[in-house]
Amino acid sequence: MKLALLYFNTVIGPEIYFSHPGSILEKVGRKMLGFFDLDMSDKFFEVSLIEEDLKITNLYFEITSCWARGNKEMLMLSVITDKNFRNELLYDIMKDYSNKIMSIVNLYKAFYTKGYLKENDPEIDEKVTELYEILLEFYDSLGERLKEKIDDEKIIKKFKKFKW
Repeated sequence: MKLALLYFNTVIGPEIYFSHPGSILEKVGRKMLGFFDLDMSDKFFEVSLIEEDLKITNLYFEITSCWARGNKEMLMLSVITDKNFRNELLYDIMKDYSNKIMSIVNLYKAFYTKGYLKENDPEIDEKVTELYEILLEFYDSLGERLKEKIDDEKIIKKFKKFKW
């Protein structure tokens, strides 16, 4: 399982801002960047990559930004799993962590670390650190919360099989 945060950079287009653990295969990454071009009404969606035997579950959201065109930054949390994973289990935790991310005051500054954008703002590094901490916490809690949900389902299935 991998976690990624994608960001729509208004200068160069979509980019993978964060991935953990490790980087994402280039072929998969290119496909993920194309998700910003999809015209979907749902903010939560899943894409199956047949050739790679993967599913990617995505939650698109926006944050307010004083520096962006249109005063908003476009972000997407993505969780990459194998093709057999039941990704509907991810919705609640993805929603929780997108809300945590959206609650960071002046978070938009974390996306302006490159020199051609707003520079010399002392809050940029602080926001990058704050965002990374939440994303790493999200990744760690993914395993814990999914294990709880899967164990609960196993118990329910066993209970349903019980003969009264």
